[in-house]
Amino acid sequence: MKFLSHLIAVTTLFALPVQALEVDIFVSEPAEINTTSAIIKGKAEMMVVSAQPNISAANRLADTIEETGLTLKYIFVTHAHLDHFQGAVILLKRFPNAEFIATPKVANMIEARIELSDDLARSRYGDNAAVPSIPATPYSKNIILIDGETVEIKHGFIGDAALGEADEEHTVLYVPSAHTLIPSDIVYFDAHMMMGGSTVESRKVWINQLHKWIKDDYSLVVPGHMPKTSVPNLTAHGALSHSINYITAYDQVIAQSNSAEQVIEKMKEQFPVKHESALLIGTFMNFKVMHRLLFNPTVEFIFSVLPDSLASWIDEKIYESKSEEWNQELAH
Repeated sequence: MKFLSHLIAVTTLFALPVQALEVDIFVSEPAEINTTSAIIKGKAEMMVVSAQPNISAANRLADTIEETGLTLKYIFVTHAHLDHFQGAVILLKRFPNAEFIATPKVANMIEARIELSDDLARSRYGDNAAVPSIPATPYSKNIILIDGETVEIKHGFIGDAALGEADEEHTVLYVPSAHTLIPSDIVYFDAHMMMGGSTVESRKVWINQLHKWIKDDYSLVVPGHMPKTSVPNLTAHGALSHSINYITAYDQVIAQSNSAEQVIEKMKEQFPVKHESALLIGTFMNFKVMHRLLFNPTVEFIFSVLPDSLASWIDEKIYESKSEEWNQELAH
């Protein structure tokens, strides 16, 4: 009995302490829409959250991963938007033993829209598009282990939607040992947010999520988009407060405005930040002025000489067609 007590004492004395996971942030360039990736590092293993939007950004992320000297175990994506998942095909070429995973709901959305996403990427990035992109493997567990340390997967959140449904599934990762939340495009920092596809009801739910997270007092919250120059100023409270203030302002401004131009002008006055593409694209979507999304002067001139009723009818039909195309596979 005495021997057993000594053995327990010695074992306890020399037990190796559990090493907390570390979280770093990679941010792409402005032309790559300032997409972030969270790099979760253990002693020997690591994972990355968000694979970047195109070839150049994904290759720079791969260089950063390589420099750690750690084994990339997982590439995880939180939601089915191409600016976060398409770079996976590049990462897997560089790290063929890694697994590209998402929750079953998100994996299903990625696969259903993969051809549409690739077409959009080609039009946006040309030869820099990371296509053909690949589907994620459905991952059904609620935890991921990195060197034995837990990363929790939390379900049932909403964030930016674009042409998707307003309540479309976003997943969130939580790293307990670092008290870090990785909500991706539910949170932005020092940037205009993608409000396209959101509704009065969805914005209320979105804001309530953010208020709860402020109360949780995280050490770090990793936004889905932010300028690289803002990384030194990033705080959990700052990112969450920026997002709450932005969504609240957008909700008020869109209710008081009669056109996309009015919303854009008012939001730029309130938030004089450089990352504006999300504001333009999202607001053109919300007002269904779909021809503006081409950013083509010739098309805009043609629409300017059309009768307003005809231009609105064409835009409405384009919106209905794109929205149906984007969401029809999910109903199957």
